Amino acid sequence: MTDAAATTTTTNAMSPARNAVAAFVYRPLLAPLLATRKAAIALAALVAAQIAATFFHLPGWPCPFFTALGIPCPGCGLSRASAALLHGDVEHSFRMHAFASPVLLGALLVCVTAVLPSSPRTKALAAIERVERRTGASALLLIALLVYWIARLVYAPQAFTSLISHP
Repeated sequence: MTDAAATTTTTNAMSPARNAVAAFVYRPLLAPLLATRKAAIALAALVAAQIAATFFHLPGWPCPFFTALGIPCPGCGLSRASAALLHGDVEHSFRMHAFASPVLLGALLVCVTAVLPSSPRTKALAAIERVERRTGASALLLIALLVYWIARLVYAPQAFTSLISHP
């Protein structure tokens, strides 16, 4: 077998795996969720309530993952980091959780999309879906969040847990 034939065979054998990864990465995640107005409103209300409670130093929902396992979940600290960012404390926000900015932008997008009238809402959903299909941004952010979480757990578990469990 020539080198060219071996390369072609290897490339063809990997194509289904590459196609599966591409299908996952470029599949819209946010647009389908926002397509149902009731789901978008419920999500917007939950996110707004949690961030508002944290912003005003009221008790919010405790993390069930942390409560059950004693291990912070990938999103642990996001409410407090988002509240710190809204208070203008960028350094504290970033120390708590590096994904506070994308979460706040996503929360704003969810809130706006949930209350838009039908015609602009349809256009916004189409634009969101287009961006997700072209860039894979939603899946890449989720993957980055998981990598960030694992790195925090592996390299600084006590610091991570203490940031989460102590205000």
